[in-house]
Amino acid sequence: MSGADLGFAVAELQPLAEKRIARIRRTPEGIFLFKIGSEELLFQPGARLHLTRQALQATDAPDGFVAFLRKQLEGKTAQEIMQVPGERIVEIITRSKERLVFELFRKGNLVLVGEDGVIYACLQKDEAGGRKVARGERYEYPKATPYAAKVPLEVAFCVKENGKGEPIGYSCDAAERGKKFASFSDALDHYYANQRDETGAQKATAEKIAKLEERLASQEKAVNDMERQRQAVKAAADAISRNLERVEGLAALVRRMRKEGASEEEMNRALASHKAKASGAKIEVDL
Repeated sequence: MSGADLGFAVAELQPLAEKRIARIRRTPEGIFLFKIGSEELLFQPGARLHLTRQALQATDAPDGFVAFLRKQLEGKTAQEIMQVPGERIVEIITRSKERLVFELFRKGNLVLVGEDGVIYACLQKDEAGGRKVARGERYEYPKATPYAAKVPLEVAFCVKENGKGEPIGYSCDAAERGKKFASFSDALDHYYANQRDETGAQKATAEKIAKLEERLASQEKAVNDMERQRQAVKAAADAISRNLERVEGLAALVRRMRKEGASEEEMNRALASHKAKASGAKIEVDL
C-alpha cells in the first residue's frame, strides 16, 4: 500500500475510535486480526491494513507475541487511530496511552509502545536507517524522506481485472477501469481473497527483492557503524589536540625519570596526580 492508499484505509477506520479492543488473533499465514467494537481490522505486515469481512481462520493457540498483545490490550479502548504524516505508519492509541504501531514499509512490523515511549514488544527486531526497534528501546520514527502523495482528482475504489476476470490490481482513482466497490476495504478484501497462488517466477522475484532489502539494511547498518567510529576517532583526536601541551609535558617527565633510572612504580606515583599512567613504552592519559 502506498501512503495515499493507507490514508484512504485509515479514514475508514475512524468509526473504530472509542470502541473496545475485544479480541486479537493471528492466522497461520501471519495475518493479524483485531476485533474492535463490531468490526475486524486486518494487518498483513509490509502489505496492507484495512477493515475486513473475510472469515479468516486463526491459529488454535496464540504465540508469545499475540499472547502478550492480548494481555496488554484486550478490553482497552482504542481512543484514536491515526496515520503518521508522511509515513506508511498507523497508530492505535488506547485511552490508557499505549500505542500499537503498524509499520507497512519494507517487511513491515507491529510494535507495542508504552506511555513512556519505550517499546514493550515488537513483531521483529530491526536496526536500520539510524534507529533500533527492540524491546526496551525508545520507539523512534524512521528518518523522514520527502515525498508528495499522489491523490486522484476524483476518488472511487475499484479492482482492475484481466481478460479472465482475475484481479490484477486495485486503485482509488475514479479514472481507472475496473470493478467498483463501496469502500476501499471491500475492494482490498476482494483483491486479496481472489489472488491466485504465486508462480515460480513471482516467488523468485519476491525472494530476490527480500534479499536486496536485507542487503540494503545490512549496508545501512555498516554505514551507521562507520559513522559512529568516525565520530569516536574525531572526538579522541579533538581531545588530544586540546590537551597536546599537557601530553607533551607528561611525555617529557617520563623521559627524564627513565633517564634518571626511575622504576615504573615511581613514575606512576609521579603521574597519578596528572591522571596518567606509564605502562611499558606507553603512557595512558585520562583526557
